[in-house]
Order: sequence, then structure tokens, then C-alpha cells
Amino acid sequence: MDPNQQPAPLPQPEQPQPTVAPQPVYAQPVVQSTQPTPGPLTTPSTYVAPAPGSYDPNYLDSIAPPPARAKLFSGSFAKIFYAMLGVFVLAVSLIVAFSGKDKTADLQQTTVRISNFQLIAKTEQKNLKSSKLLATNGSFQLLLVNAQTDGEKLLGQAGVKKTQYDKTMVKAETKINTDLTTKFENARLNADLDLVYANSMSGETAQIIGLLNIMAKKSGAKAIRDYAAALAKNLTPIQKTFSEYTDDGN
Repeated sequence: MDPNQQPAPLPQPEQPQPTVAPQPVYAQPVVQSTQPTPGPLTTPSTYVAPAPGSYDPNYLDSIAPPPARAKLFSGSFAKIFYAMLGVFVLAVSLIVAFSGKDKTADLQQTTVRISNFQLIAKTEQKNLKSSKLLATNGSFQLLLVNAQTDGEKLLGQAGVKKTQYDKTMVKAETKINTDLTTKFENARLNADLDLVYANSMSGETAQIIGLLNIMAKKSGAKAIRDYAAALAKNLTPIQKTFSEYTDDGN
């Protein structure tokens, strides 16, 4: 062996590696969140979402509660409105009450008959002899003139003109007038006009009073009922005077 040569180192025995004890794994406690899980974001049904990256200036208006409505019918405006409504309802009720010839059939007949009798009374006035009968017939004429005027006025308010009167009724009333005229002409020729006239007009005025009493109860318009009741009341004493007439030469 070369004295200058170093001996090779002896191999070192392997040192055992320290054993590391495994660390225990502890389970992490589960913490329940008290905050509700947020759902998907929704927008009011009346709001249309803007396109991404844009801003809708009306968004706040769409989600804000609607403003309280102002009360339309309040204060002086309400008083004026309801007053006008009342006038309108009254006007409509009058139109309905008077509308249609069927609603005024009785008034038409009475007015036509009164008009015819007014002409007869005027014609026969100059032929009567009795002073009592002349006075009664004079009052009868005046009452008939006023009644005819008032009746035609009511029919005019109902929108019924003379040309619109029921043709069959007018024809029948004309025949009554013609028959009475003929009757009184014959009585005048026989020199008993006063008695015939008084008896005839007593029956005719009684019939008119009967028609008026029916109208006063059944007519749909208050104005017609009032007219009929007043005329029937005024005709009653005249009818009584006609019925009580006797030919005593006065």
C-alpha cells in the first residue's frame, strides 16, 4: 500500500428516520346562517329591465308607490256637479212622463172635445132665451176656452202637435160635435132649444168630468193629473146648474 494513499472512509451506518405521529383531524362545526338565502332578484311587473350597461331614468318611478288620487267630487265642484245632475234627471223624467202619444191619449181626447164644445157653446149663446141659462153658458164658454189653452199647452210640452192627434179619436169627436149641432138646430126650430140644450150639456159635461177624474188618478205626469183635477172641480157646479135647469121662462 502506498503510504501516501488515504484509506477510504468506512461506510456510515444508516440513521433511522424519526417517525412523525399523525395529527388528529377534527371536524369543523357547521354554522347555521341566520340570513335567508337570497332568491333571484326580481323587478316590479310594470318595470322593464334596461339593457346591460344602460341606465333607466324611470326606474325609481316604476317601483315607487302611485301618488294618492285627488278627490274629484269634493267641495264646491261637487255641489255644482250634483245640482246639474239633479236638473238633468228632472228633465229626463219629464220627457219620459210626457213622451209618446199613448201617454197623452186621454188628454188629447179631452182637449179635442172641450174645443168642440167651446164652439158649440159660442154658437148657441145667441139662440138661448133664458137669462139664467145664458149666464151659465157664458161661464161655461170661458171655462172651456181656458181649459183648451191649458190642455194644448201641456200637449205641446209633451211634443204632441195637433197634427199628431189620434186620427180615429178626432173623427169620433167630430161626429159627436156634428150630432149635437144638428140636434140643437132641430130644437131651435121647435122652439125648445133652452131645455134641450141644458139637458144635453148636462150629460156631456158629466162625461167630461168622468174622463177628467180618470186622468187625475191614472196619468203618468203630475202636470196632467193636476190639470184634470182642477178642471173637473170647476166643471162640477156648471154641470149641476145645467142638470137643474127648468124652463120657467126666465
